[in-house]
Amino acid sequence: MTETPPLRLLTVGDGDISFSLSLKRAYPAISVTASTLVESPTELCKLYNNAAENSAEFVQNCWKEQIIYKVDATNLKETIHDDKKYDMILFNHPHLGDSSLLQSESLAAQRHHSLLAHYFHSAQDILSDGQGRIHVCLSGNQPKTWNVMEAATNCGLKCVSQESTSCPISKWLFPSNGDDCQNYHLAEAKSHYKPPRKFRNGKLGSKHFLARYGYRHRRTEGDLFQGDAKEMNVQESVNFVFAVDDEKTTCNLPVEMDVNTTTCNICRMQFDSNEHLRAHLRTPALPDVSYRSCREENPTKEDRDEKCSSLPTSAPSVSAKPTTMPTTESIDINDATILVEATVEKKHDSKRLKNICRQADFPLSEYIKSKSQCETAIKNGRVFVNRLVAFDTGRLLRENDIVALVKEERNQAAGGGSNDQVANASVIKFVQEIASTQTPGLSIVIANKPVGVRCVGSFASSTLEMKAQKHYECYRGVEKLFCRPLTKLDTGCAGLCALAISPEPIPDLESLNVCYNFTVLVHGQVPETWKDGIYAKVPTKGVRQWKRQKTEDSGADDHDSSTTLSTTAIDLDNAIFINSLDVLSISGAEQQDEHCISTLSVSSCHDEGRMANVIPYILRKLGYPVVCDRFAKREYSRLPRKMKNVLKQKICIGLYSLDIEFERVTQTVATEAHKRTQCEFWRHSLEQVEQSKSSLQV
Repeated sequence: MTETPPLRLLTVGDGDISFSLSLKRAYPAISVTASTLVESPTELCKLYNNAAENSAEFVQNCWKEQIIYKVDATNLKETIHDDKKYDMILFNHPHLGDSSLLQSESLAAQRHHSLLAHYFHSAQDILSDGQGRIHVCLSGNQPKTWNVMEAATNCGLKCVSQESTSCPISKWLFPSNGDDCQNYHLAEAKSHYKPPRKFRNGKLGSKHFLARYGYRHRRTEGDLFQGDAKEMNVQESVNFVFAVDDEKTTCNLPVEMDVNTTTCNICRMQFDSNEHLRAHLRTPALPDVSYRSCREENPTKEDRDEKCSSLPTSAPSVSAKPTTMPTTESIDINDATILVEATVEKKHDSKRLKNICRQADFPLSEYIKSKSQCETAIKNGRVFVNRLVAFDTGRLLRENDIVALVKEERNQAAGGGSNDQVANASVIKFVQEIASTQTPGLSIVIANKPVGVRCVGSFASSTLEMKAQKHYECYRGVEKLFCRPLTKLDTGCAGLCALAISPEPIPDLESLNVCYNFTVLVHGQVPETWKDGIYAKVPTKGVRQWKRQKTEDSGADDHDSSTTLSTTAIDLDNAIFINSLDVLSISGAEQQDEHCISTLSVSSCHDEGRMANVIPYILRKLGYPVVCDRFAKREYSRLPRKMKNVLKQKICIGLYSLDIEFERVTQTVATEAHKRTQCEFWRHSLEQVEQSKSSLQV
């Protein structure tokens, strides 16, 4: 009986060899060959501090497998120098390095689309006949932005599997008939396999099944990378597996280059000359970070200029999908009041914007003293690079770039709509004081609370209760006042809060009624009937069900997980009133289909606290989760890049209006809603991005 040969795998672009090693540890019976673009073992060990140990185990000590160096994923047959065929070729998180080295993110998306297309085309040259398959793992919006499906289809491939990285690899590693899965058994993960915790607990965005066997997600720059875990995020990673589509192979495989055209037949990129096209075909997609420069801190300006000279001049002719929105808007700063302006010197070349602004030897550090101040200024649109407002805190600056910091008023004039609480997030502003006509010294105070400040508590001087008490003791010139928070707004939500101030202990205020009016930005297009308003009951037992103690009489009637709507008026003491204000349809490079967001007004008199938690819970049950709700990551991933750069994962809900009835007198106290909750702001911002993108293409 002839023994079945082991499954032969080839990994491409495996930085520290941990992916190849973890595959071998998980399934020792398969044959794994690792390949990397790095030129030698010495260079590999200089890039990754754990590469020497991984290589020794993979090649010498235990597994006796092979590592091939100087392998280009877009030219596998010529750079491997071997006639061996492989059952599966794997490319985990392909990337060209740091795309912010380029001024246009849409151009970076096209380059990654080209990388995928040439990888798919090249992999078929060394793929075994029959059930040979090609794998690629992408994260976040990359499948849409880089248009992986179109790249595969144009190369005569069809998708046969899509699985999350957290699921067992047997679901996609072996052919669909399951025969190989029965022949190979998953080995036990030994204790010394485990990498540092951040590679296993999902801190980088997604958990990986092979992390227990030692897999680590690493950046292209290796140990040269100076950023934090947020910049290594691989949220919502998906394994894509493709097989040759026999029905489409003959009509979709690229033909030989036509001397009369300047379009690449593989990735459909256009070039301004045949010379640039030939240069592109020789090296279709090399990383922005040169492995050979691992001794240097960053690639030189000359290297980048030479790389950019051979880049395409326009988008792929077959589709405009593999693009993404620029992170900057074309805003004129002639009317702005510039506080300081500086030119990037050679010693700061290729350093990140959020880091350079606060360096002691950089002029902007006169106004920006900390990392949080720097990120706030960039987020609020006060930092300009080359006279364009910069929203990307991780952008890399180049020598001779001009960085400017403007006054806060400029952000408002530009239509950014910065609120007072955003201008100085650590300051509590007292908006209005309503004096009692019946009780001397008693007042109802309305304060504008920023995110991060707790409403109730005398245990710390930083709470809203203690700050209000100290403020009015100083304001009235008395030694002791009593303060009682009437609004228990969540710590993570900004907005208006009502407090009672009095020189005497404050009893229950039966003559006071407060209606809270929240402004919320949600995913999806809400029904037309919501324009007239709709009612929904507040969960009687709260939304934190895991904190409830089980009692003998608790049953199905205690809590109804479903949320019912009603057009009939309900007492707002135990209900919310939802009113649709605006709807925006978003369609662009990162959306395969249309995505909508809606601005809602949500009112309630429910005063037991945690309404900024209860409202997202109800809206989530109704199918319209709040933007940046941590339980709505899939919807968040569909937003354009520009929106994500501004949102910074801050939930889009705030309490910007109160209807107060005190001693039979009703009045409304309101402040301007934050820009991130307004569809109109996003409509204007995204239109400017589209105009900027059009001008770049021209």
